[in-house]
Amino acid sequence: MISFRNLFLLCTVFACCCSAAARAEVEAIKGKKYPLTAKHGPWMIMVASLRNVDEDWRKGEGLTAEEAADQLVYELRRTGIPAYTWAMDEKVEQISSPQPNSSRRYVAQHGSISVLAGNFPSNNHADAKRALDYIKKKFNPSFLGDPKNGGILPRSKDRTGPLSRAFLTANPLYEGEIRDAEKDSFIVDLNADQKFSLLQNKGRFSLVVATFHGGSVMQVSGSDASRAMGFFDRNFGRSLDECAVRAMELTEALRSARKHGYEEDFEAWVFHEKYKSMVSIGSFTSKDDPRIRPLMARFSGKNRRNPRTGEDVLVGESFTVPRLTKPGQVAKDSWVFDGTPYVMEIPQIR
Repeated sequence: MISFRNLFLLCTVFACCCSAAARAEVEAIKGKKYPLTAKHGPWMIMVASLRNVDEDWRKGEGLTAEEAADQLVYELRRTGIPAYTWAMDEKVEQISSPQPNSSRRYVAQHGSISVLAGNFPSNNHADAKRALDYIKKKFNPSFLGDPKNGGILPRSKDRTGPLSRAFLTANPLYEGEIRDAEKDSFIVDLNADQKFSLLQNKGRFSLVVATFHGGSVMQVSGSDASRAMGFFDRNFGRSLDECAVRAMELTEALRSARKHGYEEDFEAWVFHEKYKSMVSIGSFTSKDDPRIRPLMARFSGKNRRNPRTGEDVLVGESFTVPRLTKPGQVAKDSWVFDGTPYVMEIPQIR
């Protein structure tokens, strides 16, 4: 059970605007659940993707990710926007291959609850564009910025609203054929000509050990916001370009680990998405490959006692360059791995 109830909102944000007539047709009952189904969409706006922060950074009695998602759905529905929640262990997407009639599935998001809104027939529909513009520039639910709820918004000069990074996406539960050639091209172009790109990996699976997120919203309830904001700035406030650079630097460091004092080099790969960059290790033909388990154990976080709370928390392992320093010497660089590595299916575009 979560004792401190705060959350981390990855800034994948979305919504839509409706007329007064439409507003009356959209049910909005506070406390009622509105789960996403295959009948919604097929094109929607991703309002937010939320997950609970690590135990060490929860403070006070703020909202859980689930409670914040329900509140956001309610606020959207009050304005006439049909909104829904979707809780998932993983989000599976596809990208098209340059070869005709070819595509590949990959896991794009893990362990979060998303808020999606609107029901549009296509991703270039006029209503969808108007709705997206409204959410990005005008929709500003007060509960997101209330410290009692744990709302802290990242500092950004170009941010016109708390959900200004909203974008259109397909209903992940939709059973019909939905292709987004623009997004496929974007993912391919983002990783094209990238040194050690995961797209060059010849296997089917790889173990993701580190994730670098772009601009985000962190929920840290309570009055002691400055410490949390500093953590936010150091770990999540950097731009996506910086995240991509840091991911690439870790990839190169892992590949030359012996030079930095480690026992072996690692077959590391880098993969960039719209809102994050990931570093993975290994090339496997199956999720059951016996080499995965020892790697997962090696890079998994360890339970350590939080001196402030006295409770055990999962802390990601660190990787420093060099591995060992002399007395008074500071490491040239360091990274922190994800607490829980996971196996990712490699997009095949060759």
